[in-house]
Amino acid sequence: MARVYCPHCGRLVDKLIEGMCEDCYIEKYPLITVKDKTLLKCKYCGAVYLRGKWVRARKTGTEELVKRILAEKATVRGIVEKIDVQEIGNKLHLHVTVEGSPHPLIAERALAYQIEFSYDNDICIDCREMLSKREFALLQVRGTPRGLDDAMKKKIFQIVEQELYKLKDKRIGYISDIKNTENGVDIYTTSAGLARHLAYVIHKHFPSQIVETAKNIGVKDGRRLYHMTYAVIIITYKPGDIIVLKGERKSTISINNKFIVLYSIETKKYEQITIRELLSSKPLLIGNS
Repeated sequence: MARVYCPHCGRLVDKLIEGMCEDCYIEKYPLITVKDKTLLKCKYCGAVYLRGKWVRARKTGTEELVKRILAEKATVRGIVEKIDVQEIGNKLHLHVTVEGSPHPLIAERALAYQIEFSYDNDICIDCREMLSKREFALLQVRGTPRGLDDAMKKKIFQIVEQELYKLKDKRIGYISDIKNTENGVDIYTTSAGLARHLAYVIHKHFPSQIVETAKNIGVKDGRRLYHMTYAVIIITYKPGDIIVLKGERKSTISINNKFIVLYSIETKKYEQITIRELLSSKPLLIGNS
């Protein structure tokens, strides 16, 4: 049988299909064609809006959810054999293997495709209802005597992100906003339970103290409503700092999550006190040795 050159890639092949070789035809006519690369996603619970409904992965399973996404957002010619899913930032990355053929003269085979969807954030119906009914709570993370630097803020965000992942299947509430302040971070949540939980998780990672305050914001259904604020005060003293504590000059030696070791410049003695004792005494930072 005479062989011919593919006019697209130049390869010598046994036959042409609609003027091109099999490989070029498969490349030009993929088994998956994406019609819309944008997904509407709830920024609180992660539900995706498909065919007029909010669909959650925890109810359908991730693979089934992705199949629904492909059914609405793409045309698939063949059988989906395997799906690998990865979420990076505000994008959904899919590695999809499809068994099929784009033409009757081409034998069926498994073909792999890389597909990327971008998320547009919104709020689903369930979360809107929850936001309207629940009291809001504020988690404040502050540094003293120095504000929180970028490295500490980054660690706090990582702690919060990891904890939210652990809680993703529990209806404990959501984070509605995060704001950087001059010397710390403000985290707004839809429930006091979530704010309190995150406060104690952060507290375990730093030398700190938690202060809880409640503000009466009214009455609903015969019940008093409170706006809760949980403040995590993180000690940012450094070894060698000179402070005035109860009228006496002291040098900080070391700090851990429970205690701070001080050296009295006047008495030449060492002492160990708790973080709570240090904060309640309201020391004054006057320099660094």
